Amino acid sequence: MVVMSSYREPSGEIRHQESNTRAFVNERELGSGTLYIAESILSWKSSTSEDGFSLEYPHISLHAVSKDFSNFPHECLYLMLDADVDNTEADDDDEEEDNLTIVRFVPADKGILQQLFEALKDCQLLHPDPNDSISEEDEFDGDDGADAISDITIQMNSINNGNGNGHSDDAMDAEPGQFDDAE
Repeated sequence: MVVMSSYREPSGEIRHQESNTRAFVNERELGSGTLYIAESILSWKSSTSEDGFSLEYPHISLHAVSKDFSNFPHECLYLMLDADVDNTEADDDDEEEDNLTIVRFVPADKGILQQLFEALKDCQLLHPDPNDSISEEDEFDGDDGADAISDITIQMNSINNGNGNGHSDDAMDAEPGQFDDAE
């Protein structure tokens, strides 16, 4: 399984190209270069050498705009890959969390982060994960999940109104914006 490969020139339409973008793989900074978000692959190429890498979209498990300075000192485009690229032959005894790689892109212009996120989202949609497909048996029956949403709403109302289990609304308080979408 190839998750991260040497730099490959993107083919097809490039949805976004951003120079002066620093790349980090796990805790290691690779330097500054150009980020290419293309329909075929996501690539980054160093501006000082021929070094770089390319990522295939199905291996990107999660992507987000991160502004959490407690875990990383810069606003960034955050990607979680479904494999450990530093140790692709990990022992079977390792926990699943050990088989992840975090890639962060820090553009010089932080105002561009949302555009990077949108371009990545659009390109990733072109490469659905075959393991995420819905089988014919799992298809919805046409109610668009209204019953499931109703059940969730009822459960949440029960939690918020106190259901005799000793939990109060104070225990459910969240900081404003803590769970906002990247948009």
